[in-house]
Amino acid sequence: MKQISYWRKAMLLLAAGCTFSAVYSQHTFTLGAEYRPRAEVRSGYSQPLAEGLSPDLLMLQRVRLNAAYGSKWVNARLSLQDARVFGQTDRNGVKIGDGGNAPFAVYEAWAELLLPKGVSFRIGRQALKYDDERLLSVCNWNNTGSAHDLALLRWRFRDFKADAGYAYNNSQTSPLTADYDYGSNSFYRTMAYLWMSQDFGKSGWNVTALAAVTGFQETKDGSDGKPSFANHYKYTYGGNVQFKREDVPFGLYATAYGQAGETNKGVDLRAYMLALKLNYRVVKPFALTAGADFFSGTSAATPDGTSHTFTGLYGTSHRFNGSMDYWTMSTLPKGGLLDVFVSADAKVGKKVALTGAFHTFRLAREMEGLQGKGLGHEIDLDVDYRFCPFATIEAGWSCYLTSDLTNAVRGVTGIDAPTKDTATRFAQWAYVSLTITPEFLNLRF
Repeated sequence: MKQISYWRKAMLLLAAGCTFSAVYSQHTFTLGAEYRPRAEVRSGYSQPLAEGLSPDLLMLQRVRLNAAYGSKWVNARLSLQDARVFGQTDRNGVKIGDGGNAPFAVYEAWAELLLPKGVSFRIGRQALKYDDERLLSVCNWNNTGSAHDLALLRWRFRDFKADAGYAYNNSQTSPLTADYDYGSNSFYRTMAYLWMSQDFGKSGWNVTALAAVTGFQETKDGSDGKPSFANHYKYTYGGNVQFKREDVPFGLYATAYGQAGETNKGVDLRAYMLALKLNYRVVKPFALTAGADFFSGTSAATPDGTSHTFTGLYGTSHRFNGSMDYWTMSTLPKGGLLDVFVSADAKVGKKVALTGAFHTFRLAREMEGLQGKGLGHEIDLDVDYRFCPFATIEAGWSCYLTSDLTNAVRGVTGIDAPTKDTATRFAQWAYVSLTITPEFLNLRF
C-alpha cells in the first residue's frame, strides 16, 4: 500500500508540473505571408485626365512575410515587405530610373512587455488602427501601408481601453542639425496621442475619444548663416459614437473632430469635421446605408492668417469620400467638403459580396474666384469573392461625373492651369485584386 501511495503521489506531482508548464510557460509562434497583386486601369483616377492623354495601366504588388511571438510576459512582431510596381526593377533587381521608393523595407518591428493589471508597453515600428481608421490607420489599400516609429502604453480593463502613444523623429543621429522640414518631408517631427474606448455591455453602444498633437519642423536661414528650426503644432480632438447589435437591424456611427493650433506651414488653424452614417439591414443578406461627411473650409471672406480647412492625420484615404480618391484627407478643397452618400450591400451565399455606392460632393464654402459649390458625383461598384479561407478576389469599377467646378478645384492631369472649359476624358477607374494570406507555422511550446 505504501508503494502504491508513493507512485500515486509521484504521478500527481508530475501532472501538476505539466499543468503549471502549460499554463505559465506557454509560448506561441506564427509565421505567415501575404501576396497581393492588383491591376488598375486609371482614366481620370484621383483627378480629371486631359482629353489628349491616354489612360494608364498599372500592376502593383505587395508581398509580406509576418512573424509573431507571444508569451505571458512578451509579445513581438516582425513584418518584412516588398511593395512595387511591375517593372520598377529589371530582371536583376536593379531599379529602373528613379524607380520611386525602395521596394523592400521593414513594415513592422516591435516588442511589447505585458505588465500587471492589463497594462502593456510596446515600442518599435508599428501600424496603428483606431475606430473607423479615419485619422489613424494601417492604410491597407495603399500598396505600402502605413506604420509609425513610436512608444505605446496600453491599458485594458473590462470594457475600457486606453492607448497613449509618443513619437519623436530624426532623419539622422545628430538631431541638432537634422533637417526634418515639411517642405521635403510631409511626415511629422513629433506626435503624441491619447485614445480611449468604452463599451457598454450588451447594449451595443460604444464611445471613443481621441486627442492628438502633431508637430512639424520648419527650417529657416538664420541671421548668422546657420539654419534655425521652428516647430508648428496641430491639435486634433474628438471622438465617435457607435451603435451595433446583431439582433437589431438598425445601426449608426457618428463622428466629430475639431482642430486648433497651426498648419504645418505655421498658419493659424481653427477647423472641424462632422460625419454621420446610418445603416439598416433589410433582410439578413441585404443592407442599406446613408450618411454625410462634412469638412469645414476657408472662404474668400475669411480673415487672413486663419485657416478653417480641416486637415487629416494618418488615416485611410480610400474608405471615405468615394473610391476614386478625388477628395482624400490630403486633397480636401480649401473651401471644405460635403459628401452625401447612399450605398447598398448584398451577400450571395457565403462567398460573394456586392457593394454599390453613390456620392454627391459640394464645397462647404465658396472659394475665391469661383462661383457655385457643386463638385460632381461618383458611382462605385465592387464585388468580393472568397475563393478559399485564405484567398480573396476583388474587383471594382468607378466613375466620376464632373461639374464645372471640378477641374478648377481639383486640377487636371497634364494641364497647369485648368478651367471649367478644359476638355477632359470621361473619368473612370477599374481594378482587379488578389489577396492570398497563407499561414506556414502555428506553434505552441
